[in-house]
Amino acid sequence: MLLHYRPGILGFRSLVDDPRFFLAPDGKTNAKAELSATLDGLFDATSDPPPFCRFPGRYAFLAERLGIDPARVPHPSCPEADNIVRTIDGQSATLVFASGYVNAPASMFGHTFLRIDSSYESPLLAFAVNYAAKVDEGEGAIKFTFKGLAGGYRGYYSVLPYYEKVREYANIDQRDMWEYRLNLTPDEVRRLVLHLLDLKGIATDYFFFDENCSYELLFLLDAARPEARLTDTGEGYWVIPMDTVRAALAAGLADNVTWRPSRARQIRHSQSFMAGRETELASGIVDGKSSPDALLSGPLQDASKVRVLDLAALLAQYRIAKKDLGHESFQKRFHGILGARTRLAGAEAGIPPLPVPPPPDAGHRSARGFLGAGFRGHDPFLEGGWRPAYHDHTDDPAGYTEGSRIEFFSGAARWYPEDDRVRLSRLDFVRIESLDAADRVFRPKSWKVRASLETRDFKVEEDGLVAFGGAGVGLSLRAGNETIASLLAEVEGAFSRRYHSSYRLAPGFSAGLMASPLPGWRVRFEARGLWGAAGDTTGGPDLSAGLRQTVRLGRDLSLSLDLSRGVQKHVRRTEGVVAINRYF
Repeated sequence: MLLHYRPGILGFRSLVDDPRFFLAPDGKTNAKAELSATLDGLFDATSDPPPFCRFPGRYAFLAERLGIDPARVPHPSCPEADNIVRTIDGQSATLVFASGYVNAPASMFGHTFLRIDSSYESPLLAFAVNYAAKVDEGEGAIKFTFKGLAGGYRGYYSVLPYYEKVREYANIDQRDMWEYRLNLTPDEVRRLVLHLLDLKGIATDYFFFDENCSYELLFLLDAARPEARLTDTGEGYWVIPMDTVRAALAAGLADNVTWRPSRARQIRHSQSFMAGRETELASGIVDGKSSPDALLSGPLQDASKVRVLDLAALLAQYRIAKKDLGHESFQKRFHGILGARTRLAGAEAGIPPLPVPPPPDAGHRSARGFLGAGFRGHDPFLEGGWRPAYHDHTDDPAGYTEGSRIEFFSGAARWYPEDDRVRLSRLDFVRIESLDAADRVFRPKSWKVRASLETRDFKVEEDGLVAFGGAGVGLSLRAGNETIASLLAEVEGAFSRRYHSSYRLAPGFSAGLMASPLPGWRVRFEARGLWGAAGDTTGGPDLSAGLRQTVRLGRDLSLSLDLSRGVQKHVRRTEGVVAINRYF
């Protein structure tokens, strides 16, 4: 637990990779030797710092479990550790989940961290405990993914003021935060903090899917309450941030949840009940093009003026957090907005309260397996597939980021019974799409990347496996409360011996519509066209259209129906598949 040992092929080993974490030379793989060296360190006051000051969590645990008399141990004071414990003043703890942010490669799946609450009433004055990979600035999602899969980053624990995390996530990155109150006692919180001191400055190899921000937090919770044994639940080798929350809930550690909506969500909610002219007036006030006093003296009704001023206040706070507005300008304009708002204190904006969405633990699990049957032209087939992670557009969106699709190593194979043939239908090494709808305030780009293997037609009776990678960028707009339309320019590079010159480089476009006609029913339509521009340019345009529908049968069960039509120079083919999906 405190040494982070896990069973492996060659026996137990610690997941900590920094040699400074061990007192025995072979402590990473020899628990007995590390225990002996740790006990010897109880009586070693010559080192600087002495072992019992460097690893206070270990020695507190041993003193409690072995009934060691402190009077018999030559302990000098440990001023640095004592000062940190006093400063943090841990009285209780909260597990925090920040929703996914597809445009930040380290946060595509969301992020979990701990908040150590003190005797102060405001949680903003508490401390946040974070574990994260040290990523070079400017690294993209693809590089981060493959480097993270190979353990190419070093991960570290850190402690920082909680208000900084709120500013980073809720105010800047447009991410909702869910705070799961943990029922830890002050003594258990102290054990957690002491183990955190054991890990101060210690590096571990960061792996994207297992030794990540989610799994590493479980060791801290196990240090606080060893009988929870969260790292032994069997989910430690494939953990995403929401798994940490679910593990804490299953162990009875979390007993209350609070939602902290992002500033962007508040702005979008207000906009949805406002006329376009009102939004323009609010932006003009924040930009300094008009004044709150001019608004008050204008012809608008008081309810409309209140809506404008409330939105202007939110926009000003958002822009100062994003550093899109100077501090001096913010103070002047924000003060004017608040002053004008107080003069309309009796008026109501007529905007209903922000509705609370389902908590992230209410969503489906991230792994998915499916079995189905269908047809490809005149040929029937049976199909099965597996997706280790994470979510696509037609999965139930409860608890997930709207408009996002993130899949890794998702594949499907088909068996054609008429000729007893098994074919790999597709294997997506990585497939990421972000269809974040733009509006009058926010102008996010929609984008997609994909690297895959796929069986494609070349002639009516000839198909083959194609390796390809593609990317696209464009714009998405909201066409209704539950509908998003998108248009993206794309380019794809495909490689196969069946192509002339063995490759094809094709630009094109895709247009899509994503909707929820009824609760639990998701629909995604996409039309796509690609034109060969280099390599194999003889096949003509590659046109396709697909309709996928998924109906939720339960939190972790759904039924999907896929229909698609492909039109090429040599082949025109229709496909259909109906499948049952199980989430794990």
